[in-house]
Amino acid sequence: MKLHNLQIKNFRGITDLDLNFGETTVLIGENNTGKTAVLDALRFALRDVRSRRGCAFDSYDFHLPNATSEPATAEAISIRLTFNEETPGEWGDQQTARLNRAKIAQVDAKGCTSVILKVGARFDPVAQDFVQDWEFQNSTGAALANVPDSAIMTLQNEVSYYYLAALRDAAKHFDAKGAFWRPFLKESQLTAEKRTEIEAKLAEVNQLIISSHGSFAQVVDRLKEVQQVLSMAGGDDLVSVDAVPGRLFDMLAKAQVNLNTGTGAKIPVGRHGEGTQSLAVLTLFNAFLQTWNKGAPIVALEEPESHLHPNAVRALWKLIERIPGQKIISTHSGDLLSEVPSESVIRLYLKSGKTIPKRVKDIPLDDKKRRQFNYHIRHARGELLFARCWILGEGETEVTLLPELARILGKDLERNGLRCIAYRQSDIALFIQVAEAMGIQWIAVMDNDQQGKADQEKVRRSLGARPESDVLFVMPEDDIEQHLCASGFSHVYESFLNKQAEANIKATKTDTEYSKQLTKAVADHKIAAVHAVLTEIRDGVNGAPPLFALAIDAAIKWANLS
Repeated sequence: MKLHNLQIKNFRGITDLDLNFGETTVLIGENNTGKTAVLDALRFALRDVRSRRGCAFDSYDFHLPNATSEPATAEAISIRLTFNEETPGEWGDQQTARLNRAKIAQVDAKGCTSVILKVGARFDPVAQDFVQDWEFQNSTGAALANVPDSAIMTLQNEVSYYYLAALRDAAKHFDAKGAFWRPFLKESQLTAEKRTEIEAKLAEVNQLIISSHGSFAQVVDRLKEVQQVLSMAGGDDLVSVDAVPGRLFDMLAKAQVNLNTGTGAKIPVGRHGEGTQSLAVLTLFNAFLQTWNKGAPIVALEEPESHLHPNAVRALWKLIERIPGQKIISTHSGDLLSEVPSESVIRLYLKSGKTIPKRVKDIPLDDKKRRQFNYHIRHARGELLFARCWILGEGETEVTLLPELARILGKDLERNGLRCIAYRQSDIALFIQVAEAMGIQWIAVMDNDQQGKADQEKVRRSLGARPESDVLFVMPEDDIEQHLCASGFSHVYESFLNKQAEANIKATKTDTEYSKQLTKAVADHKIAAVHAVLTEIRDGVNGAPPLFALAIDAAIKWANLS
């Protein structure tokens, strides 16, 4: 059974979310937009809530809109899941019969069967406690009648939900009690004859060790003295030393997985680095699902890239693809995102207190821009899609200058979810289209040469209701280097002149052409010149150009709109 839709209201940071799922769904977005809450909401509905008694939710699962809010007065939690066939008969006669017996299946006009479950929680003023409830609904949201109390467990038996959190302790997961390791230790996979044969060999090995280790005999003799104090059965066999477990279940309980180090030494997986442990748990999870799961599960993975080296993260997607079932993944990794098919990616962002999902595949791009998007953004800089706001500048100078200038001015671009992007190798219209489609705010810092004027028009056509003065920041000069010269830093560029370059400057310093010729003469040193400019601003020798300070403030303002 495939999960096609999830609606969440008033659960943690999510006040309202309507989310559709595919075979694989990868959730991205800035911090605190609800990626983990989505996975946990599914866990409550498909695993934790099994009756109407008690309450699996706690007070912090309720949405608290402000600092003075109390869980007891919070709006009720609602989590609504819709499962449906894409083609009639997809679920098979036996599964459909079980759902019909539970009185929770419905058939639409196309002959496709669906099941809709709503799970909720609220504060009961009479009981003075939190209570949970559930119901199965029709497509209009009305509760189905005569549904037995066992119906929710019927659905949960049909839909296996597995959730692997970001914190993955290999020592815990590979323990004999670990949920994914324990099934591999079962004796039941061996025949009685094979079990007897193995235990006989274990007894031989144990006897060989004991007989070769003379000091064990002294231990046995001393321990037999226990019966001088206590009456114990056993006779001559009262004491034995097991150097190795003599029974198969003891042996299996002590089984451990080792991984070779660079020297070839075998080290238990729990003693390796965090990245290796995280990956080992993920592969164990895959092995469990391949071996023990029945049917097509729903698999939730929180930050599968945790602790991994970037090169390993890029290779990780191939492993994830082999995990069976419908997959719902949350990630903070641009490296992982670079390998994910764009049709699987959904970006979550907040707008007017509501969580909005945007699909990357729905960005309205023609074939050329789609190729540019995949090359310049998704493959090369996937982390851009996690930002709240983009500062668009033409080239390397802008991207070098603006982040460092912000730091000097005491403005934290990273904390505010801002990214600076050089659009020159692509098209500013591409970045604007992607930002608009993905709910990412943006501003532009632009040159005023011929190409800059053309790009300015593209920006103006995309402003919508936003005031141009808050979005478009145009330098009066042709380019950023000339603007820095006009802002009192011409001497910095002059310091990079040599005699040959100086000979190419024909204009006098009072001539408007001077800055053009000067910056062209030292074009090979333009990034070094930017760093020298920043040093002067940092040291208080000169002030920050006002245009750039205004642009940075505007970007922070847009980034914090929600």
